[in-house]
Amino acid sequence: MEHRIQFLRDAKGQPVGCVAIRVRQVTVKRTLIEYQYSVLNPLDRFDRRLARQLALGRMVEAPYTATVGASPSRHDISEAVMENIATDQGAPTRARKAAKLWLSWNC
Repeated sequence: MEHRIQFLRDAKGQPVGCVAIRVRQVTVKRTLIEYQYSVLNPLDRFDRRLARQLALGRMVEAPYTATVGASPSRHDISEAVMENIATDQGAPTRARKAAKLWLSWNC
């Protein structure tokens, strides 16, 4: 199954996290999206490869899910994932802020 990787960025455009996304067709009317993310510790230096591996590994163990309509575009998928992250009170603050920023820039 193919995964898509997307980086979470702060207001300066610097990466602060990584989101791994996998799309699965559920029915003719709805599409299931599985995703998981990793977020930078403020004391560490961002490493894209490590962030990607963490997000992919977490998706194997416990993916989050979102749904969109049939035949969604890449933008529709990203928007659904970012909305879920932005509203998830259990998500790290950096992830929520980056998701809200993405939504403000792209929606």
